[in-house]
Amino acid sequence: MVLDYVFIAELFARTVSHALIIVKLLQMKKLFITKESLEELVKNLKKDCDEFIAPKKEHLDDIVFSDTKHSGGELSAYEGNSVVSPRAFLLPQTEEVFKIISAKGAKFKAIEEKTRRIFYGVRPCDMKAITLMRDFFADKFVDAFYEQKMERSIFIAIACASRCSKKSFCYEMDSGPVAKDGFDIELTPVKMGYLVDIGSKKGSKILKKNNKLFTKASSGAIKEAKAILERFGEAAKRIDYKKLARIMAQDKVKQSIWDDMGLRCVACSGCITLCPTCSCFSFMDRLENDRGARLRYCDGCIYAGFTRMAGGSAPIPNHKDHIRRFFEHKLNIDTLRYGRPSCVGCARCIEICPGNIDIRKFIEAVTKGAE
Repeated sequence: MVLDYVFIAELFARTVSHALIIVKLLQMKKLFITKESLEELVKNLKKDCDEFIAPKKEHLDDIVFSDTKHSGGELSAYEGNSVVSPRAFLLPQTEEVFKIISAKGAKFKAIEEKTRRIFYGVRPCDMKAITLMRDFFADKFVDAFYEQKMERSIFIAIACASRCSKKSFCYEMDSGPVAKDGFDIELTPVKMGYLVDIGSKKGSKILKKNNKLFTKASSGAIKEAKAILERFGEAAKRIDYKKLARIMAQDKVKQSIWDDMGLRCVACSGCITLCPTCSCFSFMDRLENDRGARLRYCDGCIYAGFTRMAGGSAPIPNHKDHIRRFFEHKLNIDTLRYGRPSCVGCARCIEICPGNIDIRKFIEAVTKGAE
């Protein structure tokens, strides 16, 4: 009998990875909060922040994150994921970074970020994206403006009891169904309420201040959550993103794959707008006479002018290479730089793309083509 050692190794890796999630659940989630007590906790948290960023239903029942501190309407529990990730509050499309008091006199005034935000209901994939973004903005040079926002923010994640959509693949990208780090509190839904995981000192302070709302988790609730997570991982296989990065780094992706994506991409910017880990930006000055402000605005690698030089020269003139930059960044460059890809499997880019470009199919085609 010939043994398929590759299959056995993959099965073992998948089993160990899945087991680690269960171990994390059993070891760390010892607290419990009822649905009624959670509503009371939300009321208390709103008193301690300037903005309470939470999911709510808006036009056509789209789930979006918005400030519900005064308006209310936040979803304490919900299925699926938001159309746009909470990244929009940490890296908005446009923001002032400093005031220009006098352009001629070179006088400027720094803008200090003082807003205290609580992010509630963040999915594990978006929570991982936020940790990846923080790595980027603290890599070599710390972006003080972004770091101020993170220091003044609290993150409350909600684990997934089922996949957000048929196209999502967070489990395969090791981004779900529970968050591994980055959160201050994580809630895992069960029938009567939520198991509670404290992930930081900020989370511990919230627990201490609201300790009457929490109880010890029962063995039944823990078993229920374990069963949910086991079902979540059935028929799912982790993606070997390090192998994928090696293939791409060695330029072994078939040219026909890049050509096909180039024909499909219409540069609508949907992917880079919705991707929770897109971090590219540019600056511009907006002046009125001698006064004004410097603005940071989101930019993107799929735009033709992204790498255009001052003299008008474009080092990467071909359209197909613009969408290639997006895939190289997510699956190759960031894996080499940080040891993990910056795709979290949320599938927002797949769902928004009018050209039906599917990053899952790309990964499958590349890995199979290299075998």
